Amino acid sequence: MSLEIKNPEQTTYFICREDDTFTITAYGSVKTTQTMNTGQPIMDEYLDEAEWLAILIAAGIDPTQEEEEL
Repeated sequence: MSLEIKNPEQTTYFICREDDTFTITAYGSVKTTQTMNTGQPIMDEYLDEAEWLAILIAAGIDPTQEEEEL
């Protein structure tokens, strides 16, 4: 089974997990002209970037720091 975000009406942020242990396996954003598919069984979607970012930071992930390292 594949979960998908396809051409959302506004930029949509996502967090994927393998199971209910809240171990994050993937995260990112999908712009209105993009499509994203995942094979992960759980995908949470967020329209508020600040909410998405707060959840990632609470899990020990800071995507803004990772972008700076690239």
